[in-house]
Amino acid sequence: MTTATATDTRQPDDIAPSVLRRYYTNLLSWPTTIDSETGEVRLRLGETIDALVMRAGFGGEVNHELVRAMMRAPIIVVPGKKAADWVFLTQPRTPMRQSTVDDLMAAQIGWYKPGDTVALPAFGTTEGGLFWLQRPQPGGELPSWGAVVGAVRRTFTRTW
Repeated sequence: MTTATATDTRQPDDIAPSVLRRYYTNLLSWPTTIDSETGEVRLRLGETIDALVMRAGFGGEVNHELVRAMMRAPIIVVPGKKAADWVFLTQPRTPMRQSTVDDLMAAQIGWYKPGDTVALPAFGTTEGGLFWLQRPQPGGELPSWGAVVGAVRRTFTRTW
């Protein structure tokens, strides 16, 4: 019989941005910065991590497709006035054919330019702010860009 100990990786909501940044950078190896104006911890996209953005309802179906394929993506919920957006974090973007770009645009999927940043939430729930729907797992591998795009295309084809 083997005994294992686990470390609680959850962070309190009132954690200082510098501590949160260190957590994301050291434990997850993510390229992060602190926005000097807002104090937000921000993730730099393009080289090691990328992201796809979609409406929550459609995102739920895409997430279901990923789960069926035994994949898991960290998902940030960005509350809006009318609807929430879900930001799926992926491995870096790969080249796409024009038909793929057209499908993503038809499904109203967004993505960022290399070098853009997205705010990272604290762990836990915050009143009206960003939060993790699915937290990143230390040592966990992000799904490939192509896997998430494939899940989007399968979902979009099935719903239309």
